[in-house]
Amino acid sequence: MKKLLSAKAWQLFILIVICGAWVSPSPLREFIDSVAVVTFSLWIYAIGVYGQYRITELGLKMMNVKLFKVNVIFVVAFWFIAIIYFTTHVHINEVNKPTDTFQPINIILNVAFLYLIFAVFQTIIFACKTIAKIELRREVSFGDYFANLLLIAFLFIGIWILQPKISRLIGTGKQEVSY
Repeated sequence: MKKLLSAKAWQLFILIVICGAWVSPSPLREFIDSVAVVTFSLWIYAIGVYGQYRITELGLKMMNVKLFKVNVIFVVAFWFIAIIYFTTHVHINEVNKPTDTFQPINIILNVAFLYLIFAVFQTIIFACKTIAKIELRREVSFGDYFANLLLIAFLFIGIWILQPKISRLIGTGKQEVSY
C-alpha cells in the first residue's frame, strides 16, 4: 500500500479515474469498477495510516485511526456486496416485485446505506486532514483542509495536484516545505 503513495499521478489516474469511468458489458464493467474502488480505498487508507506515522515523526498528536480503518473496510465490503447483489438480481421482473415496501430487509439496507455515506465522507475527510496536518505541521481546521477536500471531490483534476504532494510529504519520507 505504501507504493500507492509514491506512485505517479498518471498511474493513479488510470487505476482510479479511467477504471471508474469505464463502460463495457456487464461482467467486465463490474470487475474494472472494482479495481477503481479498491485502488481509491487503498490510496485513502494509505494516506490515513502512513500519514499518521509521518505526523508522529513531526512531533504532532496522532489522530484516532480505529474508526477510519473500520470505515475503509466497510466501504470496500459494501461495494462487493452491492456488486454481487445487483449482478444476481438485475433481471427481476417488475410483476414479481412485492407491493409492500415495508420489509425488514429494506430497513437494514437503508441503515447500511446511510452508514456508507457517513463512512465515505469520514474516510475522505480523515485523509484530507492528515495531508493538511503534515503540510502545515500543526493542528488543522476545516479551512486548512478544504482545498484537499475539493481536490478529492474533483479527483479527475485533483489527482494531478494531490499525488505529487502526497508522494513528497508521505510517500518518500522526505519533506520539502515551502513557507
